[in-house]
Amino acid sequence: MWDRRFGSASSLGPRQWRWKIYELGRRFDRWIRRESVRRRFFFVMSLISALALFAYVLHTLDYLNAASPRRQYDDLQLKIRRKNIQARIQERLNTKNRLALEGQRCSSEDLRTNEEFPECSEKIAWMQEFWKTDKCYEENGVDGSDCSIVAFLSEVQNFCPVLPGRSVPKLESEQVRKIDISLDGLIALMADNPVNFEFIKSRVFRMWPVWKTASEEIRQRNPQIFKTKRLTILLHLGFLSKETGLNFGKNSGSGGPLGELVQWSDLIASLYFLGHDLVISTETLTFKKNVANLASGMNACNSQGDSPIDVIFTDIMGLRMMRRKMKGHYANLSCRVRVLDSFGTHAEFNSNDYFKKHRSELGGHRTNSWGGHQLKLGQFLTLYPHTDDNTFLGFVVEIYDRATEAPVRRENASLVYGKEVYMWRGADEVLDILKKYTPIHGTVADNDADLKTWDVINHHLLSGPDFHHLLRTMKIFLGLGFPLEGPAPLEAIANGAIFINPKFVPPKSRRSYKFFSDKPTLRELTSQNPYVERFIGEPHVFTVDFNNETELCAAIETALASSVMPFLPFEFTAAGMLERVHFIASQQNFCTEKPTWPPFSSASVIHAPAGFSCQDACAAQGLICERSFFWRINKASEVEKFGTCDEVLRNTTLTHAPTTCLLQQNSLLYSCASKPPTLVQRICPCRTFKKGQSILCKDCT
Repeated sequence: MWDRRFGSASSLGPRQWRWKIYELGRRFDRWIRRESVRRRFFFVMSLISALALFAYVLHTLDYLNAASPRRQYDDLQLKIRRKNIQARIQERLNTKNRLALEGQRCSSEDLRTNEEFPECSEKIAWMQEFWKTDKCYEENGVDGSDCSIVAFLSEVQNFCPVLPGRSVPKLESEQVRKIDISLDGLIALMADNPVNFEFIKSRVFRMWPVWKTASEEIRQRNPQIFKTKRLTILLHLGFLSKETGLNFGKNSGSGGPLGELVQWSDLIASLYFLGHDLVISTETLTFKKNVANLASGMNACNSQGDSPIDVIFTDIMGLRMMRRKMKGHYANLSCRVRVLDSFGTHAEFNSNDYFKKHRSELGGHRTNSWGGHQLKLGQFLTLYPHTDDNTFLGFVVEIYDRATEAPVRRENASLVYGKEVYMWRGADEVLDILKKYTPIHGTVADNDADLKTWDVINHHLLSGPDFHHLLRTMKIFLGLGFPLEGPAPLEAIANGAIFINPKFVPPKSRRSYKFFSDKPTLRELTSQNPYVERFIGEPHVFTVDFNNETELCAAIETALASSVMPFLPFEFTAAGMLERVHFIASQQNFCTEKPTWPPFSSASVIHAPAGFSCQDACAAQGLICERSFFWRINKASEVEKFGTCDEVLRNTTLTHAPTTCLLQQNSLLYSCASKPPTLVQRICPCRTFKKGQSILCKDCT
């Protein structure tokens, strides 16, 4: 319609025409903009619809995956298991039957001083003030009275002694069902980040026949192992998570650290062949979901003997994450945690209070970055059996099938231990000496230009089979002092090479060696690999001071003139690992202050020489120190057997108690490894052990 403001078309002048064209253009421009907005709106809505459809498809696939027969079966078993556990807990906590305490005489003051339950006093005091903070306490019969509190702490949990005339009903143990083992089944459990599991899957695949043979061997030697309770076990490889930024999984094929991955691989395989239910993760989010799903029925009142999660294996980084981001679950599950900790943790660093008070005496870093977790020391699992306070987990030395290869001729040649150039630096004099006797070989992953001086034949980074084949052609495997306590020396010995082990004079520790300055241990390493020095020795191992040229030359000459057979201690075989992991998972109990395994019948209580740690004093008598026995000897009646006391005192600040006339009040400070002042004699709980399987006493089965 014609706009009347401009008159008739015939009467328009040039100026009016310009205004008319401008007005039409302006209207057209508005229309274009409206159309553009409309089209963008429809595009956005279409995109949202497409994303919604994509999410629906993913959800459907997830559902179909979850509905697969195997997954359905596993989920059903978990639900049944959780339901049965909760039913048993409820049965045990039946208020009418369990806490009918009329006429029961109990004095919390008597219980507070009970030496066998050092935490009882603290727990009673806490419950008296906070028993109303969770309704489950009242539901389980706690009414604020001393008797109801003590009954709860003694019968539901294990912090106090059971009242006279009362007992704790024992649950029937579950029996292991028929073990269904398949390589595909194990591989399928490792899925939350494929890159992180590449090395582990490769090792498991390669060693599958070895594990099958070892399983049959253990079944024949000790069939009872496969008749014990089937456990639900979570494994979280925290050091592989994205949050750490370490990229260990990605770097495993290019010279990155492999010791931790080897140990995790062997632990996973062992638990699987023992028939337990495994839930495995490397990413934090996956682990949190796994714990939340399994532990959904837990609360502050759960019996320490009843939990839908039996054991959690993780590492220091995983433990840190649990303490920081999963505080509620960690409080309920901390006694079930086992921490893979290669170099171990000593009591002085496990207790935050002790470290803060004594940090100036402990040397090394002023911060306790790897310690302060306040677990029982046996919950820390080590790569080698170097600390009696901790538990030896170990690993398996891989042995390849020599029957499938042509006979190998061993040459008078040396392979140097060190897969990165920096490990060779500072060893010029040693390499100059070695070059006079034999050709030098290496497996250095990075630039080897620095090795030309000694005409090193560098094979670069090798696969496991190729590395072992190379070892079978070498007479000598020479260490240069680093890496410390790796698996390679045992691999060399198992392939018939002789390991020349650098002696550290003086020993290296956090007080003298930068690498150890932040480690939560006071261990003093006497060589690059103290285990092979102490437990294997000549003719397979020569531990020498590299600063003594005469001693080094003599060791090289003796090694070249020797012919030794391959040797491997049982505890580093697959069968040895299976047996050991069974006892770690099924027999150790850190949810009680009165553990009954290993049996006290294997104990010998001794008075150590002045200034000796219990670990050294027990070793001198061919025994090992058993930390879990300390609660049995931390009593005035036991202490008084080793000296006349006017008064037996309690002390919370010394790691060498109990000792003459002195008891330990803080159970976190029970320590085999701590050395007392020069004139002090410790009272030590030692025990027997099986050669080649130190976790077992001679009579343990």
